[in-house]
Amino acid sequence: MDEPEHAPPDAGPAEPSDTPIPDLIWDGLLAWMRGTFAVIGTALAISATLGWPRRPAAALTGGELGVLAVQALVCSGVIVRSGRHLSRRLAGAVAVAFAAGVPAALALLMVMAWRDPREPVATWGALFVGSLRFAALEALPVGYLLWNLARRPLAWRSASGAPEAG
Repeated sequence: MDEPEHAPPDAGPAEPSDTPIPDLIWDGLLAWMRGTFAVIGTALAISATLGWPRRPAAALTGGELGVLAVQALVCSGVIVRSGRHLSRRLAGAVAVAFAAGVPAALALLMVMAWRDPREPVATWGALFVGSLRFAALEALPVGYLLWNLARRPLAWRSASGAPEAG
């Protein structure tokens, strides 16, 4: 019988952990610090790419724009990956889709502003508001897709079509 890899746990009583509470607190603090350093590092990388004063997206070089677009798309992927558990409910899946859609839409709008020099130069604020609107439009259909994927986890299959072991 093929059971999904992420089957819901039995509704039996939870066993208490042998890990002392200070160790759990310390692990949580370290995880929070790693996340904080990752966010600060990304903000510094973006700041170094843009320079000061901030140039509009249309004034960036192709390499600078590529770095920012890749960072935004990777950020969207990380949000979707870390929001797997939220996607088990439709409301959580829509929230994950919206949160992941903002950086992806920003990357798309940056590239569009850079590729069409005939249009007036868009400010970063206008690009951000546009990405919020675009993410709001796509949140419901993408959230529904994420919810369906979370409800029916598929086993990884090899090239021959047989399920892989472990």
